[in-house]
Amino acid sequence: MGPKLVQIGFNKSATTALFWLLINSGHSALHSSGRRSRRAGHPVVSKIHPQILIHHNIAAGLPPLAGLEDFESHFDMEHDVPGSAIKIENFKFFDRFAAAYPDCKFVLNTRDCDAWLRSRARHGGGNYIRRTMARLGLSEQSVLDRWRAEHQRHNDAVREFFLHEADRLFEFELEKQPIHEFVRFSGPSLQLDPVHWGPSRVTDSSA
Repeated sequence: MGPKLVQIGFNKSATTALFWLLINSGHSALHSSGRRSRRAGHPVVSKIHPQILIHHNIAAGLPPLAGLEDFESHFDMEHDVPGSAIKIENFKFFDRFAAAYPDCKFVLNTRDCDAWLRSRARHGGGNYIRRTMARLGLSEQSVLDRWRAEHQRHNDAVREFFLHEADRLFEFELEKQPIHEFVRFSGPSLQLDPVHWGPSRVTDSSA
């Protein structure tokens, strides 16, 4: 079974809320480290960080989600490898996912860039940006500038890639679009109940 939905936007853009919408609507979903599935004893996720597995699959030229075929959807596909300068960002390989899974749909979750930057900078009490500063050897402002450029560059690349397959991509502008539009896009293979949509793991009231 291949994935039915893969999120290819950045973190701190309602990835957890989308994950719980899928879970509470009765579908299997994997978010970042797969903590929920690991606690449930998933045979693969309990042994290896799923983002490391996906990273290895991509590097080896395998289908990105080999070993994780039982999950219908995937969210927040990034991971800071502890004690390493490696930052895994599997969502940026959206072209590999699109080629490997021709029936899969994709959601590019976006939000106002300034609000996104504030939320990312405050994530984990500031630990997220401090890890990035240490990994890249950059000041806080330089990291923020880098993130801003990266945000635009990635989102533009996704839009261009799916230009001729518009039915496979839904750009979910969080401050502008109602959840019902995403629900319609996800069907008919994923039947979602919008009653399960709401804030989850919001960094703070201004993020």
